[in-house]
Amino acid sequence: MARKKACGDHGDCIARLVLYCTLAALCFVPSSALDSYIVRFDPDAMQSTLGIASDYMDIAAQNNAMLDTAFGLMREPDTHKIYDYSSTFRGVAITMSPAQKAILERNPMVTSVELDREVTIYTTHSHDYMALQNAWAKVAGNHSAGEDIVIGVVDTGIYPDHPSFAATDGVKPYGPHPTFKGVCRTDPRVPNGFCNGKIVGAQVFFESSKASGIVNATDPDVNSPLDGNGHGTHCAGTAAGNYGVPVVVNGANYGLASGTAPRARLAVYKALASDGKGRSSDLIAAVDQAVADGVHVLSLSLGPNAANVGSVTFTDTFEIACLGALKAGVYVVHAAGNTGPGTSTISSWSPWLTSVGASTMDRTYPNRLYTGDGKTVSGQGLAPPTPGTQNYPLIRAVDAKLTSTSFVNTDFDCADPTVLNKKQIQGKILVCMWNGVPSFMGESGTLSRVAAQAMGAVGVVLVTMQTYDEPHSPSTFDFQDFPGISIWGAKAMESFVTYLQTANAPTGRIGGGTTAEYTGLPPVVAPFSSRGPDFYYGLDQPSATDQPVADVLKPTIVAPGVDIWSAWSPLSTSDKLSIFKGEKFCMISGTSMATPHMAGVAALVRQAHPDWTPSMIASALATTAIPLDSLDNPLIAYDEDLDQFGQKIKQIKRPGNAFDFGGGFVDAATAIDPGLVFDATYGDYIKFLCTIKDLTPALVKAVTSQDCPANPGLASDLNLPSITIGTLAKTRVVPRMVKNVGPLETYTAVINSKNADVDITVDPPTFTIAPGATQLITFTLKAVKNAVYVNQTSFGRIYLTGNLGHVVKIPVSVTYRQV
Repeated sequence: MARKKACGDHGDCIARLVLYCTLAALCFVPSSALDSYIVRFDPDAMQSTLGIASDYMDIAAQNNAMLDTAFGLMREPDTHKIYDYSSTFRGVAITMSPAQKAILERNPMVTSVELDREVTIYTTHSHDYMALQNAWAKVAGNHSAGEDIVIGVVDTGIYPDHPSFAATDGVKPYGPHPTFKGVCRTDPRVPNGFCNGKIVGAQVFFESSKASGIVNATDPDVNSPLDGNGHGTHCAGTAAGNYGVPVVVNGANYGLASGTAPRARLAVYKALASDGKGRSSDLIAAVDQAVADGVHVLSLSLGPNAANVGSVTFTDTFEIACLGALKAGVYVVHAAGNTGPGTSTISSWSPWLTSVGASTMDRTYPNRLYTGDGKTVSGQGLAPPTPGTQNYPLIRAVDAKLTSTSFVNTDFDCADPTVLNKKQIQGKILVCMWNGVPSFMGESGTLSRVAAQAMGAVGVVLVTMQTYDEPHSPSTFDFQDFPGISIWGAKAMESFVTYLQTANAPTGRIGGGTTAEYTGLPPVVAPFSSRGPDFYYGLDQPSATDQPVADVLKPTIVAPGVDIWSAWSPLSTSDKLSIFKGEKFCMISGTSMATPHMAGVAALVRQAHPDWTPSMIASALATTAIPLDSLDNPLIAYDEDLDQFGQKIKQIKRPGNAFDFGGGFVDAATAIDPGLVFDATYGDYIKFLCTIKDLTPALVKAVTSQDCPANPGLASDLNLPSITIGTLAKTRVVPRMVKNVGPLETYTAVINSKNADVDITVDPPTFTIAPGATQLITFTLKAVKNAVYVNQTSFGRIYLTGNLGHVVKIPVSVTYRQV
């Protein structure tokens, strides 16, 4: 009876609801921009209001009727229901204006109206992608991972007032380090000091630069560890930033950042100025001091772009300084270089260095433009969406000239906003066209945003009339917190431009590009990542056909180095990263980013095995790396297709090889338990130098103060976790000594080679080895076919497979072959 009284008979109730719907469509009060909200209903009040009619409705219809009843004549056409909730509570998600929100808040059927908030996963993903949780679990968890290991970072300094470097990780504070001997410089701009237990050392090395007049001796930047560039802060955070630090940039939350070894300590050695440049003498002084201070791991994301012409690469002073670090027990990880993908572009040459290349991850930040014809155009840009869910008029800059005689730059029509008509653009989405000319390279995003903001636009679309190479970083375009999207690539460009030209009144809305998506795809070697083969002598005009190929595999390994979020200095003066100006986090790419990832993994291995030598750590990382995808195909590498003159035609993808990724993609958890390791002493590396044909014993003595043995053997005899032969004439016997760091286990050699150019035999093919024991293995490589051209390399892999599950992977590469 009560239900019938509330609404009359069935027909009367339905008629009333229809009337509400009709009047609501005809009568509304215009309001301001829309937001999305979560609205909860009181089920009992809904039942009382809707009466018997609710018996004939599903949940969606009931909610629609509820909203129509609540809004009555005041419903705005842009108010739009997104979801119906019924399992956990009764309610809806809805986009509406503040005025509509106020109406619902006054209605007794509504229990709450809550502004929708952005939610993200709790990670910057590289440690997920590297499965670091598994590695952290082996060293007592994420709040103990890297405990008391000191990572020395030689770079542009550090910004100490950052949560990634706080004196506590939120669970336990950092006390004084028991053995580290480094010191901390001071700076009046840093009243709390640089060192707090997390940061245990902060020093500056610019004396050579001052003396040469390259820097101003009174410049505060070269007299303080404070980071005026951001690069050093980023590397430090990637290696050892505290666990679970929120990444907020331009108001958007990108998850939680964690260093690779989040409990490791940081010792900072500033040897590069705010422009990212320095001198090798200052750099070497920093390395030298770091070794004296007692660092365990050195992370070096710097170095020369090319070898010294006319000299042996391995005897470069920087390389020898790193050999000295190894002698002192310091593990050194070095960036492979950013001059790829050409042949022998590697700029980290020596076998005692772990040379790290860069790979992609499976995370993307797509942005989308939804156009009035119902299509979706893909693009990029770390930017918020346009307000609400409604479409806005699209207007091209060239169609909004201030006067008919105003000059609009044909290369980039948003270069000068003073020639544009604000009245025509205000409240619309401005479309800027850039033809890709270098004069606006890196500035097109900033200039398009500035123009749109100046003209009162609600958003901006930057159409780049150029096919960018993959992978393209979304941080390239400086939209900051303004709605924007960059559209590039032939397919997307053609679709959007066609719509602009054919639609009578083109409209659209920008979806926003601050939410990550995950493809699940395996890593790809980045196009900029420097490649092998390694070479032992610097040439004036190196090419793919005349490099003196070394018997050393480079790069050693690859790690995430594309679009990496990490700590940043808000004092950065870098013009290339203006989107992050004043921010404490930044997304950048490079082998510089891959290197601290590896430094952090090395810290975890060192923590688990404090008695291991640097070469044992390097071996564990290399032999457990992942060279194949889930379908047992080689990891993909970006490369270039060149014309007959050596000019780039386009970027391509191809199956990668050891000269692209070394052993493969880092596997941190497995590296802690590798089964077998290949160790090499300081004396072994000296003997290696004595085998280089361009080095006499006197030269080796001069650079190392060590004497060569009477019979140093061959360069390929060095006990590396790989077999690399620059020139194979007939047959080469390659000895290797393995040490068992696991339990008693029986290993069997399995040879994986997809070509018949080189025949490989292993002796013994099977062996059982006790814990702590060593085993000599002899690999015999025989050339079966002559090389057709110089530097035509054959690749393979040898697996030492243990009956308890350990698998030791040994990459094999043979370049020049002669039967």
